[in-house]
Amino acid sequence: MRTSYGVVWRVGEEPLARGKLELLPRVLRLDGVTGEEHVALEIPYDDLDGLHVGRSPSERLNGHPTLVLEQCGREPVVVSAVAQAGVIAELTEHIAKLTLD
Repeated sequence: MRTSYGVVWRVGEEPLARGKLELLPRVLRLDGVTGEEHVALEIPYDDLDGLHVGRSPSERLNGHPTLVLEQCGREPVVVSAVAQAGVIAELTEHIAKLTLD
């Protein structure tokens, strides 16, 4: 299983960020930049209320399907792969398994 992926993401209406998504033992970590500002976000798997593949126009990033990470009481985090086809399906499967452990 790969543990690091090139992605872009957005939290709610915040600016689009680009960087990497890492699947760590207890958390999903997003690390990258928005413009020239460093951004990092860790989401414990236990804090995820749900996840799904976003296919509607409002859930897409640059026209591409996304992985929508839902957390209780927080804005959803919408993630899209940078280059690799099939990464969103792969991530969805891996994160679903990690949240069930």
